Amino acid sequence: MKIYLFRHAQKAMDFSGDPDLTAEGHAQASKVLDKVLKNELPQPTELWVSPKKRTHSTFRPVSQHFGLPMQINEALLEQQGDENLSDFRSRIEKLFEGAAARKEGVIFLCSHYDLVVEAMSVLPSDKDLTDSEFSHWSPCQYIGFEVNSDGIYEFLEFKKVQL
Repeated sequence: MKIYLFRHAQKAMDFSGDPDLTAEGHAQASKVLDKVLKNELPQPTELWVSPKKRTHSTFRPVSQHFGLPMQINEALLEQQGDENLSDFRSRIEKLFEGAAARKEGVIFLCSHYDLVVEAMSVLPSDKDLTDSEFSHWSPCQYIGFEVNSDGIYEFLEFKKVQL
């Protein structure tokens, strides 16, 4: 099982609480598809997104090209106002335990800055994900793992989708 966690692409500034992507963000989303088509990223078998527009838009080109539906997962939402850090981390752990339980395939997950940063502190990995290397995530940056039979996330790569 491979799991790739993406921070959504560059979002627009608006005050709706659910902005879409900027023109640059849409270009980044197209580059995700390009990377899959060039075999720089594996072809996903599942696309998991938060309910927010910007996560859907990040994976839309991949979804449309491969006819792969996006699966909305509330657990991919950013930390909620009524959620303390312990509860937030627990939600993230459960999310990734569920993903790892799939055993086969390639899951692309798209979420928000705070979730991806906190995921680095809770994922059982063969690499120290709390290292400063993983503390900042640019828009459309991703990390890939191979999940072994013991549920350990074996690090594959940490890259940004460049325009």
